[in-house]
Amino acid sequence: MEINIKDTLRTLRLKKKVTQEALATHLGITPQSVGKWERGEGFPDITLLPSIALYFGVTVDELLGVEKARIEETIKEYEAEGLKYWNKGETAKCLALWEKAYKEFPNDCRVMSHLMDALYSDAGNPIYSGDTNYDSEGAVKRIIELGEAILERSTDTELREGAIQILCYTYNDENDKENALKYADMGGDFHVNKDGLRCNVLMDEEGVTANQQYLVDLVQTAALVAAAIPWKKRLTYEEMIEAYSFARDIYKRLFKDGNAGFYSTSIATNCCNLAHLYAELGDCENTLQAVEECARYSVADPIPSDQDYTFTAPLVNRVQLPHNETTRNSTGNSCYYTLRSLENKKFDFVRNDERFQKAIRDMQKHEIKPTEE
Repeated sequence: MEINIKDTLRTLRLKKKVTQEALATHLGITPQSVGKWERGEGFPDITLLPSIALYFGVTVDELLGVEKARIEETIKEYEAEGLKYWNKGETAKCLALWEKAYKEFPNDCRVMSHLMDALYSDAGNPIYSGDTNYDSEGAVKRIIELGEAILERSTDTELREGAIQILCYTYNDENDKENALKYADMGGDFHVNKDGLRCNVLMDEEGVTANQQYLVDLVQTAALVAAAIPWKKRLTYEEMIEAYSFARDIYKRLFKDGNAGFYSTSIATNCCNLAHLYAELGDCENTLQAVEECARYSVADPIPSDQDYTFTAPLVNRVQLPHNETTRNSTGNSCYYTLRSLENKKFDFVRNDERFQKAIRDMQKHEIKPTEE
C-alpha cells in the first residue's frame, strides 16, 4: 500500500490558510523542509508526525493518507472483479458487485460510474429484459441521479463523458428526446479527441501502434453508425441492405485475413440482419450466402479466456486487445443468439436446403447457452 503525504499535507495547509513558513516555525524546522515534503522530495521525521497531525486536527493515519490508500486499493479490487464478470457476460453478478461497492463508497464517482454501467446493461438488469417484477422506473431514476451527481462533483473527463453518454441513452430509451439531446450536446467534438491528437504526435513504432488502435475504434464507430440507420425508420430494402453490407464489409476489410477475434460477433450480427432482409425478399441465394457467412463468424466468436486477442491483418498487426478489458452482455455466445434468430418462419423457404442445415449444424457444435446467474 503506497503512502503519500505530499498532497495531503499541501491540501491541509491550504485549507487552514497557513504558509509553509508558519508551519515550519510551529515545528521548529526550516521552510525549505516543508517545501521538500510537499514536492515529494523528502519525508518528515517520524517524531514530527504527531505534531503535524495535531496542528491540522487530523489523525496520523489521515495525514499519511493510509485511509485514502486503503480506499484506492479496495476500489481497484472491485474493478478487477467487475472486469472478470463483464468479460464473461455475467452482468447480474457485476450489478450486485457494484451495488455492494456503492454501499461502501457512496460518494466515490468511480463507483457511481461503474454502478451506472451495470444498471444500464440490458442483460445485467431487467429494465429491458421483460421481467415484470423489476422496478424499471426506480432503476432509471437511480441512473439519472448517479449521472447528475458525477457531473456535479467530478472534474475527471472520462467519468464525465461516461455519465453524459449513459444519461443520453437512458433518456432516449425513455422517449425523452429533449433531455436526450441536452446530454448529447454536452458531448465532445468528434474531430478533436485524445486518441486522434496522439496519432498526430507519435512517430515510429509507437505511432504505428497508436494509429492502428485508433483505426480499429474508427471502423467500429463507422460500422455501428451505419448499422443503426435502418433502425431510425423503415427504409427501402436497397437502403437497408446497403447499410448492413457497409457495416459488415468495413470490418472484413480491416480484418482481411479473417482473424477478427472479438469483433467476429459484430460481423455475424450484420450478416444475420442481411439474412433476414434477403429472406423477406424471397432471395434464396443471397439468403443462404448471408446465413453461411453469419455462421462462419458466429463460430469464430472467441470464448472468454486468459489469452489476449492478437490480430494479424496488415493494418491491425500491432493491436492487442487485453482479454480482461472486453465486455459481454450475456454468458451466451453468438452461435446461441444466431440460432434463435434463424428459427424465424421467414427462413422456412430455405430451411431444408443443405447449405442452411450445415450452417445450423456448425453453430450447434459451438453453441454456448446463457447460464442462470
